[in-house]
Amino acid sequence: MKEEYIRESEQGDVPPSEASVSEEEGDFEDSFLREVAHADALLRVPLPGARMGGGEGRRFEILEELGGGAMGRVFRARDVELRREVALKFLLPRSARAGQLSGSRLWEEARAIAQLDHENIVRLFDVSEWRGAPWEPNVPFLVMECLEGESLTSVLRRGRPGLRRTLEILDAVAAGLAHAHAHHIVHRDLKPSNVLLTRDGRVKLLDFGLAHLMSSSSPIVPHLPTAGTPAYMAPEQWRGGEQDARTDLWAAGVLMYEMLTGEFPYPFTSLQELRERVLSPEPVPAVRERVPELPEEVERLVAALLVKEPARRLGSASELRTWLRRLEDSLGPWRETPKFVPPQRRQVTLVSCTLVTSSSNEGWLDPEDASERHAAFHRRCADIIQRYEGAIALSIGEEMLACFGYPTAREDDSERAVRAGLQLTRAFQEESRHLDHPGLAVRVGIHTDEVVFDALSLDGQGRLPALQGEAPRVAASLSRQAGASTVLLSGTTWRLVRGAFESEPIGLPPVETYRVLRERGVASRFERALVAGGLSPLVGRDCELERLRGFWTRARDGVGACLLLSGEAGIGKSRLIQELWERVSPESSYRLRCQCWWQFRNSAFSPLIELLRCFFQFGSDALQRQKPSEVDARLMALGVPPKLWREISVLLAAPCTGDDSCLAALENQKECKRMVLDALRLLFLRMAEERPVLLVVEDLHWADPSTLELLGLLSEHISKARLLVVLSARPEFQPSWPPHLGFHPIVLDRLSSESTVALVRGLARGRSLPEETVSQLVAKTDGIPLFVEEMTRLVLEREPGGHLPPIPVTLRELLLSRLDALPPRQKALAQLCAVVGRGFSHALISQLLARDEALLQEDLAGLVSAGLLQRSWEEPGGDAYQFRHALIQEAAYQSLPRSSRRQHHRRVAQALVERFQDVVSARPEVLAHHYTEAGEYAVALPHWERAAQMAIVRSASLEALSHTQQALALLRHLPDRRAYQGDELRLLNSLGILLMDIKGYGSPEVERTYARVLELFRQMGDVVPQLELLWMGLGAYFSMTGRFDRMQELAEQLLLLGQRRKSPELIAQGYRMFSTLCFQKGELDRALDYREQVTWLMSSRSALNGVLDEKLWSTERVDDLVIQSFVYVLRIQPLESQQCMNELLALARGRGHPVNRVCALIHAAGIHQLHGDARGTLRLSEEGLGLASGIWLQPLVAGGRALRGWALTRLGRTREGLEAMRSGIDQLKELGSKAFMHYFLGLLADVYLELGRVEEGLSAVEAGLRISEETGARFFEAELHRIHGELLRADGREAEARCCLLRALAVARRQRASLFELRATLALARQPDMAHPEAAPRRLARLCGRFAPDLDVKELHEARLLLEQLREGGREGVSA
Repeated sequence: MKEEYIRESEQGDVPPSEASVSEEEGDFEDSFLREVAHADALLRVPLPGARMGGGEGRRFEILEELGGGAMGRVFRARDVELRREVALKFLLPRSARAGQLSGSRLWEEARAIAQLDHENIVRLFDVSEWRGAPWEPNVPFLVMECLEGESLTSVLRRGRPGLRRTLEILDAVAAGLAHAHAHHIVHRDLKPSNVLLTRDGRVKLLDFGLAHLMSSSSPIVPHLPTAGTPAYMAPEQWRGGEQDARTDLWAAGVLMYEMLTGEFPYPFTSLQELRERVLSPEPVPAVRERVPELPEEVERLVAALLVKEPARRLGSASELRTWLRRLEDSLGPWRETPKFVPPQRRQVTLVSCTLVTSSSNEGWLDPEDASERHAAFHRRCADIIQRYEGAIALSIGEEMLACFGYPTAREDDSERAVRAGLQLTRAFQEESRHLDHPGLAVRVGIHTDEVVFDALSLDGQGRLPALQGEAPRVAASLSRQAGASTVLLSGTTWRLVRGAFESEPIGLPPVETYRVLRERGVASRFERALVAGGLSPLVGRDCELERLRGFWTRARDGVGACLLLSGEAGIGKSRLIQELWERVSPESSYRLRCQCWWQFRNSAFSPLIELLRCFFQFGSDALQRQKPSEVDARLMALGVPPKLWREISVLLAAPCTGDDSCLAALENQKECKRMVLDALRLLFLRMAEERPVLLVVEDLHWADPSTLELLGLLSEHISKARLLVVLSARPEFQPSWPPHLGFHPIVLDRLSSESTVALVRGLARGRSLPEETVSQLVAKTDGIPLFVEEMTRLVLEREPGGHLPPIPVTLRELLLSRLDALPPRQKALAQLCAVVGRGFSHALISQLLARDEALLQEDLAGLVSAGLLQRSWEEPGGDAYQFRHALIQEAAYQSLPRSSRRQHHRRVAQALVERFQDVVSARPEVLAHHYTEAGEYAVALPHWERAAQMAIVRSASLEALSHTQQALALLRHLPDRRAYQGDELRLLNSLGILLMDIKGYGSPEVERTYARVLELFRQMGDVVPQLELLWMGLGAYFSMTGRFDRMQELAEQLLLLGQRRKSPELIAQGYRMFSTLCFQKGELDRALDYREQVTWLMSSRSALNGVLDEKLWSTERVDDLVIQSFVYVLRIQPLESQQCMNELLALARGRGHPVNRVCALIHAAGIHQLHGDARGTLRLSEEGLGLASGIWLQPLVAGGRALRGWALTRLGRTREGLEAMRSGIDQLKELGSKAFMHYFLGLLADVYLELGRVEEGLSAVEAGLRISEETGARFFEAELHRIHGELLRADGREAEARCCLLRALAVARRQRASLFELRATLALARQPDMAHPEAAPRRLARLCGRFAPDLDVKELHEARLLLEQLREGGREGVSA
């Protein structure tokens, strides 16, 4: 019993975070002993050989000391009267009680407890005193049964015992409690340290009932009754109420909860907090919140034990034992922790393994030998299957059935199954050589098919998992037909793994069968795909492929780059790389390719070793045959310095295993590792000097740290090398090296529906698939190419119209096993760190955990060595840590129930506010995040807004967008959402502006955002706030995207609201919208009228002057002047136009915000373009483009480029001008800006007309007419028809041309656009009309007569000159 008594000095029942509650925390271990002995130290210590107790004080002879702690010391002693060994526990006596033990009530009741006699209770034989001299106080001691074993506390420190063992322990505890309760004795201090597990497997309860018997009348610690240990005390103990058998059942429930989860039901940081939570009316958190895979029956039992009202709690320990036995029966003989899920159909790979022996050894085994052999077989199979992350479905006698793909599916389940099968055959071959009974072997059959998993109800006594379908029978049949130490595959499995394993067909009916020979030695997954029958078609990746080819072209010219292709599993990263690989010539370039594998992720340089062996043409044993001089000669030819040859040779000689000592030593020898890194870096760079190098490293999320370090080092020297490094990784991977000019991340998105259909058709290779099946495949695969390939091939293998298999489950669950393998304390720390974030400082974790610093350092080091964390030193004042992978952090985070996560987030937020104000000030989004996850949404909202504002100041658009979206998401969780409509409107408007800048005006997100803004506008009616911001966001969006119907609706609502509020500002905003709308529609008179009304209404109102105003395209005044100037030009009112132009230029060259100045200049350039003034247009556009900077000016910059290009073409710089025009127009298309698109396409067509490039001109003008018709933007429509007619006439299509010119004339007259009417009339007059020769001069005369004779307009001069020529009768002259 030595280990048990040593536990007295341990703090096992109070979590580390509670260790500072009291200086007497160790006394919480045993409250009875605390009360019996309260002196500061044991005044006398018995020595070996001392005698004490009994009538003459000589009954017990001290043999040796076993241990001790804060409450006393324990000795092994010999009872000389009964001739047995006992344990004597000497207590620290209180002076007040010294000499008062004998004859007291305590003495009598302790003797009553000693009468308990049960196999699950450590016997208390007696209570006695050690008497000394008269002046010395008597020392009480307990005489107890002496046993060898360890406490349950020690067991729990090593990990959770598992469900079956938990039930066994709790059953023994319940048996002991039932015996004691039958004798009217209650324990009152049940906890792990009072549960002893003996070496022979028995469970014993300690210190029964004594805590209550020796409790004092006043508590030692506030809020803590004197009897019991805080974490295990029932509500009635905290209240000081009546206690009975149900008090022990509460403690048994906490004990069970802790064994199942490794945690207390209520984690706490203070006794006050624990008391409040235990006494609160809310039920205890469900055990399946912590461990979801537990059966529902277990959850119900724990809940019944932890009911806070004693009257509703489970009634007796006997009833608990009945429930426990029923639970054990329901688990079945082969399954410890069943996962109950609804019935589901899954494609799985089943491994059937049968144990066989030679006939000469079968007859002599007796039943016990056979049982032992079967047990060893089952254990070995379970070990291997679990090593490859499969699940044992059945183990009975000489047969075992394992499942890959359920309960968790993985992308390589079939390959794992075959590897496990091969390992089973090798393992039993090896063990057979060392067994007393040789000749043992296994036969393995593997089959992949769909099965149904279900759970059968057993009359209320739990559920039994069931596997339904033909797959188990087929797998078992294959196993029976296989020879000894042979693995057979069904045809279905073979098709899935044929690229990874060599096999041969064998003719075994009734299914297609293959014998596995060995695993293929391939370097990458795509080599397997090629072996298996070729690659799938590459669809939907044209843009990405062109980018890769462009980078390769530049790399060949000496401009190297490092590309990181990232995307979720199966998105097609490797397929895209393969396409580039095939387009690079191996004759003129070095093509190097390696793959990171999950099984070698801890082996230094593992992928690079295989790459180098391939490059130097070494096989697995080639180096032993290769002379060192040949290796050196190759390195010398590449120019690698001789001092680095040894390092490369060491790598070539190293085996690729996960525990290679030679390579592992590099991690601890910085100088040696530095030389290896330098050697490899120099080798790749020297190769690039000889030929261009394409270096591919795939699946970087499985890369070892040394490989990552080399890639980071190499990327620093890549920009001037003929080297292109192409990396692939899943989204959670983040490169550790700093960003640089040569690094380019490329994210692969899912395929569109059209591309998915094309891929399905390509995979079918001419076979006809029903449209319904194709549609189902598109819907099920969700644009992930790997899923499309696998599911399409499965469909092709089945009869048409068959059931589609499900998409494989996410890979995220793979990491849960790594968390469960951690010691409980480290797992809890990892979960807390995951709540803090991807990266965190040691100081913050230390603040959150009231834990001994050395203990915290030990746990953090354990997480680092386990591969979950990595150190960084970026935080000032101490170490910082980071999760190695985001997926590990997410798995740890999601393993916590929401209630625990919220509690942790609340603690983190509180710590940040109280102790880390520098973080709060610099990164308010961190505090906002923790408040959000804590459920404190109203508190989090202003912090998200502040974070967005700070990001905007830093021009960090993406961060500002994310923070704004987070703030908006919170509004949905607030109780009275209508009260926050004003906040939502403000946030949505900011979101729209950010989205327009980042994703363009045509983005669906922008459309959804402003649709919601408009909906809110309608709902709020008269209480809409900040309408100026609403106009600047929503109005600009509708205007620039050509949504004129929505713009009109908004303008009407603004006018109505302004009239109801009697607000001239709102009415002016509505008129301003109507003015812009009318101008775009070509209703020039109405546009001018609305602007004049705006001027009258706002004559006494100062212009807005806010940050968002200046960051948009124009202030209100600039906008007014632009519309007025355009209208006056089109109506040929030069004086008014010039007056507006002067004011516009004054604003442009004033001291206003650059955005307003650029807006004024670019629009002024457009006015000069309408006049046909190329030099003025060029001057103003270049001045505006020179001022343009920042992220808010993309539409202005695009329009300015197009105007500059038009001017350049008019001034003879045709090539440069056309490039500028096309660049501007393309940028507007990317932005989704349509309002002025028909105008710029018309200018481009006019340029093509002047250059005689008729076909290109027709294409441009027809595109402009289509956009005009689509959007309703028509202010340039007349010009489009005129230019169209001129182009048709140049193409010899006179009749069509005349129709277009007449249409231009009609549109211009309807719009009262005199300038365009004049141009259309001139064009018609230059085209002969043999039927009506008098029409042209009549039109010209009527038009010229509308204007003053001295009006100086270029088109009027041309019209008057042409009219004079026509009147002189020279149609020939007109034609000339």
